[in-house]
Amino acid sequence: MKVAWVIRPAAGGIKQHLNYLLTGLGSQYEISICGPEELRDWAGSNPFYPIPIVDGFEINRDLKAIWQLSRALHTIKPRLVHIHGLKSVQITVPAARLSRVDNLLFTAHNCLPKPQSPWYRITHGAVNRHLLRSLTRIIAVSDAVGCELMEFVPGERVVTIRNGVDYRRFDGLSRTEARKSMGLDCEHFVIGAVARLIPEKGVGDLLRAAALLKNILPQARFMVVGDGPMRARLEQYSKALGLESHVQFLGYRNDVPALMTGWDLFVLPSWSEGLSVSVLEAMAAKLPLVVSDLPSMREVAVQGKSGLFFQPHDISGLAAAIIQIVKDPVKARLMGDYNYQRILKSFGIDQMIEATKRQYQSLLEEGAK
Repeated sequence: MKVAWVIRPAAGGIKQHLNYLLTGLGSQYEISICGPEELRDWAGSNPFYPIPIVDGFEINRDLKAIWQLSRALHTIKPRLVHIHGLKSVQITVPAARLSRVDNLLFTAHNCLPKPQSPWYRITHGAVNRHLLRSLTRIIAVSDAVGCELMEFVPGERVVTIRNGVDYRRFDGLSRTEARKSMGLDCEHFVIGAVARLIPEKGVGDLLRAAALLKNILPQARFMVVGDGPMRARLEQYSKALGLESHVQFLGYRNDVPALMTGWDLFVLPSWSEGLSVSVLEAMAAKLPLVVSDLPSMREVAVQGKSGLFFQPHDISGLAAAIIQIVKDPVKARLMGDYNYQRILKSFGIDQMIEATKRQYQSLLEEGAK
């Protein structure tokens, strides 16, 4: 059964989510990948169609992407198109009309962009409503994302399937080896973050908190995993704050479970989140959490049991929460154990894959009528 995936430039949690889905669904469906050239190697043995989808708005490249995707869909002749990312919706809806494909499933991995002005609110609200109502069904990765989408589309078209992680990837890993690989000693208290380095992830806030803590907690070491357009700027900012011996930027890594095994605390100071895969990975690694108080975070973590929340942009609140975890290692260990059990119960990849399969089956059955 032929299914086409249309993917915007993907990294970090979205790419990990796609890895899990491709592994879980690939044996049952013939999945063709349509997306930027950078995804060709990732697509592996799956048929790949390069489509120049770019973030932002670039009229000439967007029109070219629409045309190329319409030709790809005409060639593939999929029974279902699964779209990942809002920009991919903007390209896929007109392309699908050109190629006469009408069974469109969209996974919303993030909250919708917030309006920056009344004009933006009016124009983008109208565009989003038109595009989203052209979709057959929408998967939201959290109830928070789903609630936002229901402002644009009827609620019966939206279903929540929360992200999951493969907790088995965290079994049998060595804490000693993990610390050695990062140049850390046993006396260090290691605070890790995994995020795409863009403004919304709040890594600059984490650096400011680290600057407040470097004299209060001299044993603290911060590991930042991830890449993105702000990496060079954040590295320069870290140096300006005098954090050379306290903060390491590890770049993109495909061995996140091995790294997390050597950490003591996971922090994510995002300003906006759909449902963070990196938070789920930290929970699978039995780490306590310090995360922004966002609706999607409260669907995953429990205040006082999983870790501690703080308000986005509140640097002193972030620093205070880190201190509280550091000062109570027994409570931190209990939080980590609680998080692992929560992953086993509610956020394994098996649940996520099976729920997605049900959506595929439902849409394919409806399309056959």
